[in-house]
Amino acid sequence: MKNKITFSIIMFALIFIVVFLLKKEDDNFGEVIEKQELTRVEKINQQKKTTKGKIDITNNIHLIWSIKNFIEKEHKIEYCESIDARYICKIDDKDYYGSDFRMDFPKNELEKLSIHINNKSIKLDASQIYNPNHSGELSKDQFKLEKYKDFYILYAFFSDGAGTYTTYWKITDYNSKRSELSNDEKDFEWQSNN
Repeated sequence: MKNKITFSIIMFALIFIVVFLLKKEDDNFGEVIEKQELTRVEKINQQKKTTKGKIDITNNIHLIWSIKNFIEKEHKIEYCESIDARYICKIDDKDYYGSDFRMDFPKNELEKLSIHINNKSIKLDASQIYNPNHSGELSKDQFKLEKYKDFYILYAFFSDGAGTYTTYWKITDYNSKRSELSNDEKDFEWQSNN
């Protein structure tokens, strides 16, 4: 009787291990990791890891920015697989820019960006801008501002050395609207028009 119980326990354990290993392999394909709330301590530690700065574009115009470390728990991460690799497809249901192969999480993300024109502050959409610069700080050479009759266009590119992408904001007196992020070469033409 004792041998039957021992045999039954061993068989149950083996079946459990096999089922667990098979399930683990299946979970990798199309995996989605849901966003989670940070604890109070995590939020305080994150504030300590934020880099802030100011970029003077002209005498009357400057940018104020902040970059924070990327925290996986704050985002919904979606994975995909190709024949030879598993990679990050989307972050927060949007395409991920800022990495050539999208195998690793971003190191950091642009948290806030605003433009100040003649002492008037206008918030710029900084969402989905990952790995904005290899140094962890923004620089003036990443931006180009063009003035039109009733508005401005602020062009920008972002890269940590790989995965370069670009966008622009149309800025009026009271608001701004950002274009889609892009890594298409044609969208970088603004850099050659000086």
